[in-house]
Parts: sequence; C-alpha cells; structure tokens
Amino acid sequence: MKKVIFFIDNLGSGGAQRQVVNVALLLKKAGYDVSVLVYYNMPFYKPMLDENEIPVTLLETKSIISRMMSIRRYLNKSGADVVAAFLETPCFLSCFSKIGHKKWKLITTERSAKISTFTSRRNKIFNFFERFSDAKVGNSWNAIRMWQKYYPQYNDKYSVIYNHILVPDEYVSQDHEYCENGKVRLAVAASYQGLKNPLAVIEAVNMLSDEQKAKLVIDWYGRAEVTTGDTEIYDKAVQMVKDYSLSEVLHLNHETSEIYKIMSQSDAVGLFSTVEGLPNTICEAMTIGRPVVMSKVSDYDVLVTDNGYLCDPNSVESIKEALVKLIETPKEELERMGKASREKAKELFSGEAITKQWIDIIERR
Repeated sequence: MKKVIFFIDNLGSGGAQRQVVNVALLLKKAGYDVSVLVYYNMPFYKPMLDENEIPVTLLETKSIISRMMSIRRYLNKSGADVVAAFLETPCFLSCFSKIGHKKWKLITTERSAKISTFTSRRNKIFNFFERFSDAKVGNSWNAIRMWQKYYPQYNDKYSVIYNHILVPDEYVSQDHEYCENGKVRLAVAASYQGLKNPLAVIEAVNMLSDEQKAKLVIDWYGRAEVTTGDTEIYDKAVQMVKDYSLSEVLHLNHETSEIYKIMSQSDAVGLFSTVEGLPNTICEAMTIGRPVVMSKVSDYDVLVTDNGYLCDPNSVESIKEALVKLIETPKEELERMGKASREKAKELFSGEAITKQWIDIIERR
C-alpha cells in the first residue's frame, strides 16, 4: 500500500492539526502506510498518533533556509508516494521540495478563506509555487471558490473534502438535560486571537439586559498565546470581563483536551469568527448533537439551517441578537435543534465518505 506523509508545522491544539490526525487515522485504518512530519515541537496531539502507531518526525532547524533544505532532503529521501501538506507555510515548503522531483504526488490544502491568501506579497509568492502541486483540496466550497477566482489556471487541481469529525462515541447522542438551573450553557472552542472575535462577543454580552445575562453562561476555551509570548487579546478580554462585571456570565479558560466532554455537557456551541475555512468546532458540535450559534463564514448556509442561529461577526448588535434568540429558545426546541445537527453531521462528515474522497485523490493519476 502507498506511503503517505502528512506535513504540518506542529501538532499543537489547532483545527488543522486536529484534521491531520483525524485523516491520518482514517487512512491508516484503510491500509495506508501513514506518518507525520513537523518542524515545531508542540506535541498536543502526538499521544493520539503514538497510540495508533503513526510515526512522527520532528525536523527542528535554526533558520528558514535550513528548514527549506532539510525538509526538501527529507521528503525526497523518504520514499513517500504521496505528501499531503496542511497550512500555508508547509504547503509552500512542500511545493519547493517538489521542484525537480516527480516520484511523489503532492496534495496541498486550503484550510481558511482569507482575502490575504490572495493579495499579500508573501502569499502571492507562495501561490506561485502551487504550480508544483498535483492537487489542491479545500475544506469548504467558500475557500475553493476564492481559489477559482484568483487562480483559475489551477482549476483542474481543485477539490473539496469536508473535515472528518472524530468524536468518541461516549460523547455522541447522549441524553442531555437542557437549561439546567434555568441557564443556557454556550461553549466556545477558539483561540484568543482577533479573527476569533472574543472582544466583540464580550461587548455583545455586555449589551444584554440583566435578566438575559442571568439566563446565560458562556464557557470559552482556547490558547491564550496567538504567537509565542503574545497574549494581548486574551489579557484584554480578561480585563473587559472584569470591567463589565461579567465574571458570572463569561468564563475565559485555557485550551483543554476535554473539549468534547465540555461540548456534550453544554446546551449549544458557538463560533463568532470573522474568517474560517471549515470550522471544526461547529462540525464537532453537530456530530455530538448540539445546536450551534455561528457567524456567517465558511459554508454557513450548509452547516446551519434549522439547527441553530447565525450572526454577522462584524456587528456586535447581530451577535447580541443571536445570543438573545438562544436564551429565549425553549428547551424542547433546543433538543430538536440538537437532533437536527446530529442528522446533518451524519450526511456531511462521516468517516466512510471522507475516506473515500481522500483515497480518490490519492489514487487519481
């Protein structure tokens, strides 16, 4: 069976890293020889790979040039049949490594849908090198439509595969008592960075009436550091919660490996990003069977119909209105919405469907 290397910057707690692990597990189960390559030592998800006997190679270097050369050497001596790269820099590094080497197939991916992907000088350089990839897989139609607009010359490479959502059975379709103690518990799993919009959410919560605040608890879980040592937004969020006296409504927590358990114990799951590819946290919430509150990003019109509420991430008023709708939803309706989420997730994110789509691209000539 073919040897497949998944290449990403690190195995930290991000959504792309989670997807690498999930797809690697699917392909290993399907009989492929799977391994993972990283260049930063952030091993949040490594135990899951170790448990499933998927090797992880760490190539740490002291400069960008040495990283480019060491990864190029590694990939071209690895004996790989396929390399699947995730995130912008690994995609660029793998494209650079592919120059002059046709023995292995290169699949690059698009996990976001940011305009800067197509307009910044850095990304224009990166995108020039996409000519050396063999396939480009987006995790949303929104992202791929942007690639089609800016780079129609790569049209024959584009495909869309939704994220595979791997949630332990113990957290799926559990009986759940909604609105215990008369409060709606909303979980948010997102890092404390600008595009995840935590400050706007705090402003929106502050606009609620005292009666509405008394019926809502938001538990936010995420990485405080946007980059190493940068906790500016998290620090500001903590101060805003204090200044607005929202500590009983808004709980700002650090990242956790127990997020599925937390989602399953919540009444709904929210995401308020200004930009997203396909949001893992919403897909996971749907798989667990919870209503969702989501900003109008990514394929929101596919993900949220009768199973949740939508808002404009650039409008604090719109976020507030979505929260008010959630607060005012009867528990019987929340239960129905949760079941609708679960049924939609079965159609979109099943392991069988995702495995088949990845195998189709891997085996395509």
